[in-house]
Amino acid sequence: MSENNQTMLEIQRSLGRIEAQGEAIKAHLERQDERMDKIDGRLDGVDTRLRAVETKAAVNGALMGTAASVGMALVIEGLKAFVKTKGGG
Repeated sequence: MSENNQTMLEIQRSLGRIEAQGEAIKAHLERQDERMDKIDGRLDGVDTRLRAVETKAAVNGALMGTAASVGMALVIEGLKAFVKTKGGG
């Protein structure tokens, strides 16, 4: 009987250690979840700001492209007019 009691005591101690390890893992995962939630919140904020910057850059690029096209068209037309007056004059 003493040997059975000793074996049962060892089993109970092992189960206690396993339970403590499980609780430690659970606590660690809860802390990890909290950290991940904070990171997700930061990333959402960065994503929102980046989207606004990208939108402004696209609009500015389109406007600058249009302005460059109009400018080049004016330069070409001016050169054509200059050539015509020089050639006809």
